[in-house]
Amino acid sequence: MLLKILLTLVVVLVGATLIKRRQSPVSAPRPSVVPPKAWILGLVVVAVLAGLWGYQRYQSQNQVLELTVFSASQGEPQRYLVRRGEMDGRRFVTLEGLQVQLSDQDRVEIKALDP
Repeated sequence: MLLKILLTLVVVLVGATLIKRRQSPVSAPRPSVVPPKAWILGLVVVAVLAGLWGYQRYQSQNQVLELTVFSASQGEPQRYLVRRGEMDGRRFVTLEGLQVQLSDQDRVEIKALDP
């Protein structure tokens, strides 16, 4: 989500710069020199935002979920603890390392555990 916002801001800034250049008079071209401090500040801001995005993604992928699997062949439901990043469609790996693949008849209930 953050990446989409940053990309939108970059596109808007580039568009505004292009429009401003077209509207400026042709007879008086000015050299556009961006001070090095502005570049450094921009890079620091982008690095901090990328770090925050990476940290949020890391936290999200490591969130522990409780999966309750209701199977038609078994009488009682099975409960598993899984990290969000270890889920892939109908397959997942539990915290204990057990690899589980579900059938089409299985129902799954997913509940996030409080940290």
